[in-house]
Amino acid sequence: MANTVSKSKLVSTIAEASDVFKFCAKKTKILASLSWDPKVAAEFLAAKGTVIPKPTYNVDRTSGEKAMEQLKALEPKLKGDDPALIWLRRTHQSYCNGVRLLGELENKTFHEVSSALYGNPKSIPYEGGKSNLALASALLSRLETVSINDITEKQASISSEEFAEKLALKLKARTPEIPVRVEITDDIVAKVVAGMNRVRIRRDARFAVMDLDALWNHEIESHCLTAHNGAHHNGCDFLTSGGPRTTMTQEGLAVFHEIYGHTMSQHRFWSLCHRIQAIDKVEAGADFIELYRWYRDRCESDSEAFYATQRVFRGAPLTGGAPFTKDVVYLGGLLGIYNFLRIAVKTQNHLLIESLVCGRIALEDVTTIAWLRSHGILNPPKFVPKWLENWEALLSFFSFSAYLNHIDLSAFQNYFDSQNIFQSWDYSLY
Repeated sequence: MANTVSKSKLVSTIAEASDVFKFCAKKTKILASLSWDPKVAAEFLAAKGTVIPKPTYNVDRTSGEKAMEQLKALEPKLKGDDPALIWLRRTHQSYCNGVRLLGELENKTFHEVSSALYGNPKSIPYEGGKSNLALASALLSRLETVSINDITEKQASISSEEFAEKLALKLKARTPEIPVRVEITDDIVAKVVAGMNRVRIRRDARFAVMDLDALWNHEIESHCLTAHNGAHHNGCDFLTSGGPRTTMTQEGLAVFHEIYGHTMSQHRFWSLCHRIQAIDKVEAGADFIELYRWYRDRCESDSEAFYATQRVFRGAPLTGGAPFTKDVVYLGGLLGIYNFLRIAVKTQNHLLIESLVCGRIALEDVTTIAWLRSHGILNPPKFVPKWLENWEALLSFFSFSAYLNHIDLSAFQNYFDSQNIFQSWDYSLY
């Protein structure tokens, strides 16, 4: 006999859990809580990178305690074998770990909780066979065979004002328009900080030609889009944030859109790989200054090296050994999204793929989200990304790429070698 679940009870439980999760998301914003004052960068660079920074964190411990109390009260109500309840329990545990993370700032335990939330360089995403570090090393070995010193797209010459104006115009032209405002500010460390309803751009930042479309695909058409879709579910609008466990899938989705939309620059891909290597170095004991010097050899400026280093040490002890591991998720997330789409497209399961963008969810939740949609508990996405709008192009891309994965490249290599296609000619004309 098939398992049956009371729809009314399930809807009620989801709504109650959603209220608790929304409270946790509002009161324990991880990335915002781990941000550094821009003055820290100025002081570090003024000292020529010789003095370990002294960031301060403004974490509301009382709100964290209240969030944990609500999570503990909710826990008994999530028992059961129904897939939706399993999904809610996973989300519940994720929020518990998020609260714990902010309670362990600058301690060695911080790294343990961070690894539980995001993984670390040694983690193997989706049982894919390669660790995050091995994946980064493999990609770098291919990316570093080509020099990009003379590529125009890499040169950062666009001002923050021009960049903001172009981004605002793109937002206004989108149909349906995603309600996101653009601001220029002096109060952020990163070049760009994007949330659900606004994108902040650092006033002194400069951008390359490809940066606008890359940011559009990564932030607007991915992160902002899934957040706004999540907000349109009655009684389940916690999907506007989804919890820390959704980070890998959300970043993987955003990076996939960069690549599929032909807006992933080589420099950008390098930086994603270097982030994993950087975390590995800090796990091995590198302190802030040691990692900064490592990054200085890989960045165009001292400030860029500082910001890259700062990402790894957010909330972590600056003496090394226990880094913030969130930045390992990009490549593993990309791997998961790509292979999910390969399989889903093969079966032409449009509902399953569309459910991927119904809110900020983890890849493991897609089947549950699709089931909830089929029973009228969740809504279809209000906003659909461009890569999914063109269903036929997606089918063509993955049909051909699936075929390419089975081709023996050595036969083509032998042919090209026999025709001297990749060989230079040592002949001159007279």
